[in-house]
Amino acid sequence: MSDAREVSTSPPAGARRRVVLFADLVESVRLYQQHESLTIQRWRAFVAAVRETVPPRHGGRVVRTVGDGLLMEFGTAGGAVAAAFELHQQLRGTDADGPAEAAMWLRIGAHVAEVVADEQDLWGSGVNLAARLCSLARPGQTVVSSELRQGLVDGLQADVEDLGPRYLKHIAEPVRAWALHPPGPRQRAEFSRPEDLRPAIAVVPFVAVPADPDHDALGHAMADDVIASLARHPDLRVISRMSTAAVRELPASPEQLRQTLGASFLLSGRFYVRGSRVRLAAELCELRQGEVLWSGSASADVNALFEGQDHIVPHLVSQVAQQVLAHELTRVRSLPMDTLAAYSLLLGANGLLHSLVPADFRRAREVLQHLAERHPRQAAPHALLSGWHVFRMLQGWTENAAEDGRHALAEAQQALDLDPTQPGALVADGVARVFAERDFEAAQRRFREALVHDPQHASAWAHLSETQSQMGEAEAGLASANKAIELSPLDPQRFVFESFAARAAYMAGQFEQAAQHAQASVRLHAMHAPAHRMLIVALWLAGHPHAAREALAHYQRVFPGATVGSAPAAARRTAESPFAQALRSAGLPP
Repeated sequence: MSDAREVSTSPPAGARRRVVLFADLVESVRLYQQHESLTIQRWRAFVAAVRETVPPRHGGRVVRTVGDGLLMEFGTAGGAVAAAFELHQQLRGTDADGPAEAAMWLRIGAHVAEVVADEQDLWGSGVNLAARLCSLARPGQTVVSSELRQGLVDGLQADVEDLGPRYLKHIAEPVRAWALHPPGPRQRAEFSRPEDLRPAIAVVPFVAVPADPDHDALGHAMADDVIASLARHPDLRVISRMSTAAVRELPASPEQLRQTLGASFLLSGRFYVRGSRVRLAAELCELRQGEVLWSGSASADVNALFEGQDHIVPHLVSQVAQQVLAHELTRVRSLPMDTLAAYSLLLGANGLLHSLVPADFRRAREVLQHLAERHPRQAAPHALLSGWHVFRMLQGWTENAAEDGRHALAEAQQALDLDPTQPGALVADGVARVFAERDFEAAQRRFREALVHDPQHASAWAHLSETQSQMGEAEAGLASANKAIELSPLDPQRFVFESFAARAAYMAGQFEQAAQHAQASVRLHAMHAPAHRMLIVALWLAGHPHAAREALAHYQRVFPGATVGSAPAAARRTAESPFAQALRSAGLPP
């Protein structure tokens, strides 16, 4: 239902768009009858105190006093609302020296309209509407029109309550009214589905300096590209631009932004356009402590930027992902677990697990077990614990492969019991079935089910490639592995995906390509033992014995004492397999 107007006319000559605020003393007649002297004293002191302080502080002025009322004008909706809250607070502060029945309250109404103004008064239908809205307010409350509400960010400048359409005196059609309350911590609703434990990043559209409407779209476009890229990272959540755009120019504290946006990190920036070049200065802030984790700058060609051919967005995305992971990894390594937020534990544990450094690897299990105890309805910690046991088998660190296999299956099943549709839990179960039971058909069903729920799940594509290769579908396996790599420019597990691609290429007899993928995996993560072994074998079978022996020397430096027998069962099922023979031929001890 549309808002009403008394008469639809063009703005009068000399009119300007302003926020009109009308404040009225509640029950003034009773107060003057019962506590005349005290009420007059308090009211005069209040008006004198706020006239020269509150409105000017928020970009406004007192136009006139009307007995027990105040008429004010402001330049912005946010300024008017901040002043309204301060007026309520200051008037309540005058009650300390009198009886409870003499307490004074304001009701405030506000509206945005075209008005004619001079030093003594405001004229126009908008002034009348502000006064009418004031009559809807309860003691201590502010009620505003839809025009004013549209200029506010709910939860940051005010907590907004929709009062619906209301009939007002001398106005034919109902007017949509909104009650405003001071912003405060939100009570988030409880849903049957567990909350997402991943940290959230808010990317605020970048601001042109100096302000220029012609360049505004560029700031939004760059933010959109960054959001789209970060959204593909499996360990991060990204707040939509429709939410972050509303806070771009607001003076808000890190804690206010954290509460309002539900974000853990904020990426913001300012850019300068000179001719065909744009220079962006950006910073990443951790909102809980207000700490700047990273700041940097980059330049780009405007046309190339719009066409997606410049490096500035990939550079930003890479820095943000690395800094967030490094920050949480450091905290998880050094701080007591019970002092850390759930997202810190989850992201940090993932980093510790994939570091494949033995001490970090052991710490990852402790963190995940703590997280599972703290959040017993969450599937993610159990899915990662399943992966922990699989990695221990892959790295050759297990003392009992069968026992680790059983633990991997049990943790994956617990994750599925908690959330049978979560892609991470489905992938964990499929992986456990591969390494504990060699059941490639069952595993492939799990990976395909995960892709039904999330077609962009890089890990599901990567592990699907393993089952396809093992089931004689080498070309399909290679295509799935390449799909995983394509989807994971920032994924910390990309080294694993490159390793899977190498395995798929090896199974397809494409040894040169297998060596390239294995080399990429080793370059990304030197502690991933399967990639080292695949690189040695692929180079040997591709006819590069010298390079194979150099790769072997590198492997032995990283993993002293490694043997053919230390490889996982998948790589050494028979002593005479081509894979094992190639390892021995290159010089790896049996």
